[in-house]
Formats: sequence, C-alpha cells, structure tokens
Amino acid sequence: MLFYKPSQENKIAVVASKKVGKAVVRNKSKRLLKSAFVSIARDGLVSQGTYVMIAKGGLDNFSFVNILKSLKWSMKKLGCLR
Repeated sequence: MLFYKPSQENKIAVVASKKVGKAVVRNKSKRLLKSAFVSIARDGLVSQGTYVMIAKGGLDNFSFVNILKSLKWSMKKLGCLR
C-alpha cells in the first residue's frame, strides 16, 4: 500500500506491523520496499513529496521484480512517475 503527499523534499517511510510476521520478516519486507523505491526513484520522479509504504503479509514471498513492477504501477497511478 502506498500513500503520497506533495511536499518540498522527498521523504520515505516504510511501515510493517506485527501482522506481517516476526522481526526478521518485517525487516526483510521493509528492506525490499526501500530498495525498490530507490531503484525507481533513480529513473526519475515527476513530483517530490512524502511517500509512506505499508508492508502487507506475504511480501517476503514475492520476487523483487514483482515488487518493483507493482510499485511502479502504483506510482504511475498516483502521477508520481513518468
């Protein structure tokens, strides 16, 4: 899940509740989302703002390519990506 609010600078927050899993699984899910966001942001964001991503259960079972594709789709829908 991705939330976006326009602002003057880029900020990113990744949240994972205990429903996602134990600490190792939560941290892995957050690392995957952060690295996917950074690789997309390198290509160029259209607008600056605050991005909040919420990790859902089972995210650690997806491949990085699927996470990247899903995040790109979400950002395009929000109008944050070219």
